[in-house]
Amino acid sequence: MYGGRTRGRFGGLAPARWDFMSLSLLVLGIGSFLFHATLRQTMQLVDDVSMLLLAWSMLQSVCAVRQTPTLVWAINTGLTVSVCAFAAFYVWTGEILYHTFGFLTMMSFLTGRSRYIIHWMEPRLAGKERRWNSRTWLSMFWTMFGYVLWTIDLEFCKELRELRTRVGLPWAWVLELHGWWHVLTAMGASQFMEIAREMREEAKREEAKREKRE
Repeated sequence: MYGGRTRGRFGGLAPARWDFMSLSLLVLGIGSFLFHATLRQTMQLVDDVSMLLLAWSMLQSVCAVRQTPTLVWAINTGLTVSVCAFAAFYVWTGEILYHTFGFLTMMSFLTGRSRYIIHWMEPRLAGKERRWNSRTWLSMFWTMFGYVLWTIDLEFCKELRELRTRVGLPWAWVLELHGWWHVLTAMGASQFMEIAREMREEAKREEAKREKRE
């Protein structure tokens, strides 16, 4: 038994009418808009922290699958304290390598937890493993590929700007790697959010069935 119903749609982190993952993606969009509209370092930090928020929300969602209310509370509290502390540390230092390390660490845990739910968690979740598996890998690919493009653009911004000037429009758009990062991240995050919701809803249905049998 996983005992009792969890409060809130995503394991008690927010009221049921809220969707923490969608809110985090909205915050990322706003933070990114503010940065690109102002090109201020402060707004860049807002954009970077929003990336951590998005990874945090997805990690929280999959970690809460099939957990007791007590464990859900512990997971939410632990993630909240850890991510907020790390975000504050990153803002204080302003060192992009710390951000890279934190983001990739959360993505690694997210991938591992998803693999566990799909392949090793017992009892299995309704035989949907194959469909979830392919969609999860696709979402991770889009996100990580976008992150690679973002990193390349960060490190070779001057060279890419010169190259875009030489090739001209419309081919210069292909080399707007930072722009492609936003597109690919939105695609990957949206895909994974749907998978996470399906996992949570399937776990809730199983719990309801057990309660009826009892």
